Amino acid sequence: MLTWGVVAVLAVGVYGQRALGMALINPARISHRSRQVLAMVPLSILCAVTALQTFSTQGALVLDARVAGIAAAAALTWKRTPMFVVVIVAATVTAAIRLI
Repeated sequence: MLTWGVVAVLAVGVYGQRALGMALINPARISHRSRQVLAMVPLSILCAVTALQTFSTQGALVLDARVAGIAAAAALTWKRTPMFVVVIVAATVTAAIRLI
């Protein structure tokens, strides 16, 4: 099972690979479309790891208060709410569901 420490290591590794690739590869040889796709790879990996941590416990699918917090955060992010507010509301929603 992944821990948040592993998530942090993966994030640093992905961005490190991206920086190394930018330093070693001539950008003129890569098409514009390929550059757009490569720019989304780190975000995709972090989203996948976050989803795994949110929706699973010990290898089993779990739908609990964390899902409500993520849903609230997603809705606020979609509305372009400041990140500070998103984090506070997501934590509040998660805590409120756990109290019930």
